[in-house]
Amino acid sequence: MSFDKIVCVGKNYLDHAKELGDAVPEKPVLFLKPASVLKQASHWGEQMHLAFSFEDTAVQPECEIVLRMAHDGYRMTHAEAKNAISHITLGLDMTLRTHQSELKKQGHPWTTAKVFKDAAILGPWIAYHQFNNYMDTEFQLLIDGTLRQCAKGADMMMQPEDLIVYISQFFPLKSGDVIYTGTPAGVTSISRNTTAEVRWHNHSYTVKWV
Repeated sequence: MSFDKIVCVGKNYLDHAKELGDAVPEKPVLFLKPASVLKQASHWGEQMHLAFSFEDTAVQPECEIVLRMAHDGYRMTHAEAKNAISHITLGLDMTLRTHQSELKKQGHPWTTAKVFKDAAILGPWIAYHQFNNYMDTEFQLLIDGTLRQCAKGADMMMQPEDLIVYISQFFPLKSGDVIYTGTPAGVTSISRNTTAEVRWHNHSYTVKWV
């Protein structure tokens, strides 16, 4: 899969913003990840095995609806954004939460808490036209069999088309670019030998950190 960048949206679910104890922003927070940190499942039902080599005491997977851009766009209108999504899937935005908190306290950028090996995990792509009701379909994250996150895209504060318009005011978006749309409440930490299962309707995949 060839693309330019991963755009991530933070604090797009009200309950997650409150969960972090942060002020709720008027607009979602944006940050970038490079293509080099992406790990994608080859098929639904796959169990991915990833290395756990973190020193951070709070390594957290954030389950999110993820969009793929159908074409280039800059300072897009809502009419343009309606046709801008080619594929969707569920992904995990990995965060080194302890490290991020320390950087925030120091007033420093927290890029290194979001950009590291396998920091962006994706399921296989689903063609947009094959899952028209995806915003009203519940998605779930289970950690070692326990439900931790459960939400619908309809719960987002800013909806996908609005996000594309908003993001494109700052970044020229390229065909194939990946957009993580934000995570709901329930984020929890993982450790070595943790298994995460991502579910969306009849689609699922698992990730085990070894």
